Amino acid sequence: MTRETPNADGDAENATRRGLLRAAAGATVAGAASTAGCLSVTTPADVAARNDVSGNVAHFVGPSWLADNREDTVVLDARDPERFREQRIYRARRVPFDAITAREATDDVGEGDVPDTDAIASAFGEIGVTPDDDVLVYGASVGSRVTRVAFALAAVGHEGSIRVLNGGLSAWNGRLGTGSRDRVSPTEYEPDPAASTWVTREWLADRIGTFNGDGPGLVDVRVPEAYLAAAGSDALNADHDRHGHLPGAVDVHWVGNVAGRRMTDPGRLVRLYEVDAELDRSEPVVVYGDDNVDPTSTWLTLKAIGFEDVRLYDGGFGEWANVEGDRGRYPVETATNVVIETEGSVGGDDDGGDFSCTG
Repeated sequence: MTRETPNADGDAENATRRGLLRAAAGATVAGAASTAGCLSVTTPADVAARNDVSGNVAHFVGPSWLADNREDTVVLDARDPERFREQRIYRARRVPFDAITAREATDDVGEGDVPDTDAIASAFGEIGVTPDDDVLVYGASVGSRVTRVAFALAAVGHEGSIRVLNGGLSAWNGRLGTGSRDRVSPTEYEPDPAASTWVTREWLADRIGTFNGDGPGLVDVRVPEAYLAAAGSDALNADHDRHGHLPGAVDVHWVGNVAGRRMTDPGRLVRLYEVDAELDRSEPVVVYGDDNVDPTSTWLTLKAIGFEDVRLYDGGFGEWANVEGDRGRYPVETATNVVIETEGSVGGDDDGGDFSCTG
């Protein structure tokens, strides 16, 4: 089901006004709804211009920004090794993806899985990244492989700026490279773990009954079929003991954040999360999925449109559904459902795993 319109006309009107005002304040992607070129002839410059970003949007930048700042920016490629060798932005460094998704158990205190910041930092050090580097991440699009790299940098306390290339590699009209990676000297990347970027299973368990009400916002980024525990659906993970969602979570499928190879129009995203999903900017917002890759798309999207305190449940629904011991402390819900309809699709292969593009 979809979220119902608030009973109080004033509440609905105010929420809509906030979203429209925020969109009008300048949250736009240049040319997102326009056609570049003349007589359907498109040049590389046209493609780059269509993916430029302007207005009140954080983290996402277009090809023109990278062209102006290339010499001062470390460029990271989030794609697989084969595509990296075929073609890449010149002097880009490929991120070892398995390493930056690593988790470790906090068994000593029983909190659940958290990002393995030592392993993540070591992976960045191996490709010559230092904590104060200004970094730009790109892939085939702005899918969840790309945003997972951005999250991993934030999780280890990266001091430099973290940006994502809107439009992915196909939007870049600058110099390209091929073959095996360029030689870089490894560094000693000392992590300064930013625990404020994630939450644990116990943090969530302590707040059951408050989400999207008197407490933090909670967003399930999976397809509605998984959230609803739809019987017989291929979206249900056969490895899970239980199906459904965390009590109080609202479902907003993460693919709604992406329009092909670029981010969805920011004004539309503001309406999606602030008006339709009714997320409160004054409270922390937690995102989770089946794994710790896809929800990073929503993590970065919310930060890009101005939500300051956004956190990832790195253990994911897989940890929650299969927890051992007192499962009454970790309930799974199917009776109460709030599904916000989304539309979106991911170009290229930046999905980070199995998903539906139907929105």
